[in-house]
Order: sequence, then structure tokens, then C-alpha cells
Amino acid sequence: MNAVLGFLKRDTHWPSILYESGYRLTMIEQPVSVPNVGIVEADIICLNRARNHAIIWECKSGRTVEEKQARVYAAISATDVQRTGNVTFPQPDSASVEVVYCCLAGDSKTVSTAIREMGLPIPVVSLGTNAELSFGQVKDTALSKKFMAGVALPPLEEVPRFLLANTQTKKPELARLVFPTLVSLLRRQVGRVSPHQVLEETFNDWACMGTDLRRYLSEMVKEILLEVCKNELQEFAQIVRATHSPKEFFVEFTAGLLGRDASARTKTFQKFERLAYGFVERLESNRPFEPAREPESGWLFPPESIS
Repeated sequence: MNAVLGFLKRDTHWPSILYESGYRLTMIEQPVSVPNVGIVEADIICLNRARNHAIIWECKSGRTVEEKQARVYAAISATDVQRTGNVTFPQPDSASVEVVYCCLAGDSKTVSTAIREMGLPIPVVSLGTNAELSFGQVKDTALSKKFMAGVALPPLEEVPRFLLANTQTKKPELARLVFPTLVSLLRRQVGRVSPHQVLEETFNDWACMGTDLRRYLSEMVKEILLEVCKNELQEFAQIVRATHSPKEFFVEFTAGLLGRDASARTKTFQKFERLAYGFVERLESNRPFEPAREPESGWLFPPESIS
């Protein structure tokens, strides 16, 4: 999925073929419903507003093609995407949409054969030394020609990690993503933050994430903030309930943490980090909170990053 997200970014380390073709990221892991056919969770939806055309990408991590899912994809219309995919076309009445499967080059023959045998008009783009069209044709003729010619790719292991988390990401890994954000906010002397602000700053594409993914990450990050402020970081932060909604809250950092001179803040931030890492370590080993216990391992991120 990160490879296709990279096609939609302006990143010097990855080709921007979709971005340069006028497409912009619209949704990630967004459910789309087709009446009387079924529901699929689209991995990526991108929209070219000038063409009034959207592409749904199904990013395969293996070579299996689920027939029910493929048939729902084949039946999707622009109306379905507008109605349930959280996509707004410039001109809905004349909008168009297509689905493209993306897989590794080593799996492309199997994936293409499966789609061909189902009789479905879904193109397949394979990723190897090049990103190239392995089966079918993309409706956007100019884009189809680019994929037919092949787009040179860096080694796939070098694809930037644009999507940091999904609904399978566990709490310890999410905590590792969230804590650098908290320290970054502290360095900017931000005294009070909401979970929503933490999510937006941690996940660059937060606004494009689908309903289920946003709900999952929101619930998990709230759990992390509530638990770590109650336990490991109780010396530095407290939970303040929002007046407009008792279910919402803010993390409020202590005045002493923010008001010290630069040298003192650096030492305090390092202690903040050690305690935060202790929280991650405790989650990974499934231990209860022990106030006197110090983390046993190294840094969450380099000490110089918080100086």
C-alpha cells in the first residue's frame, strides 16, 4: 500500500506517477457499498478532479484474489463511491470510477489469471524493478500508457513508510508513534493537547483515513494517553475533561515541565522519554504499572532529538 501512496506524493525517494497525472489522495481503507452486491474496504481512493475520475486501488500482499470482493469491485459505480466512499466528485452526474489491483511482480501472473478467469475488466499493475501494467487497461489513457511503458522503481524495500498504522497495529507500536509527537509538542511549548491533535500530528494522512481506521486509531490513542498520564507520566501530565463533552479530554502538561530553562527542560524531557519508553516496555511484556520501576531498555528516539 505504501508504494501506491508514494505514487500520490511529491517525494524525492519514490516516483510520483499518480500525483503528476493529476490524482490526489482522497481516502485510505474506506468501506464502499454496492447495493444488492456487497461491501468492500477500498485500500486507496484517489481522485483526478479535472477528469472527474477516481481510481480505487486494491493492494495485494499475496497472490490470492477473493472472488466475492473482486465482483463487488467490478460492480462499483461513481454513484456508489460518492454515496458511501466519502468522495465528492466535481460533477457527480458525469463522474467515472475504476478499480486497479496492485501486486508484487512475482504474484502478477497468478493475480491476472484469476481476474481473467472470472471475466472481470479489472487491470493489474505489478511492482518489481518497474511499476507496469500486467493485465487489462486503465481507463485513463495517458496513465495507462505510462504503466504500459513501465515506471522505474527503487528497490521495494526502500519505499517510504507513508501509512504508519492500520487496524492491525498493536498498542505498543502505536505508543512508539505517539510519544515522539508529545515530545515535539512539548518542545513547541504547547501546554494542552487533545487526542485529535495528537492523531493529526502523528498521522500525516489522518484526514484521508476511512471511518473504521480513524475509529480504531482514535480509540487506541485515547487509551494510551489516559493510561500513560495516569501511571508513568503522572508527574508531568494530567487528564482534563472537556467542558463541552464529558467523553472528550485534553492532556495538560505541568507548568514546571514547560517553564524551565533550556538545560533543565532537556533533562526533564529525557526523563519524560524514559518513562514513556517504560510504558511501551510494560505493554510489550504485559506487566502492570509499578511506580518505582525504571525502563530496562534504550531510547525511544535519539536523545539529541529532544535537546
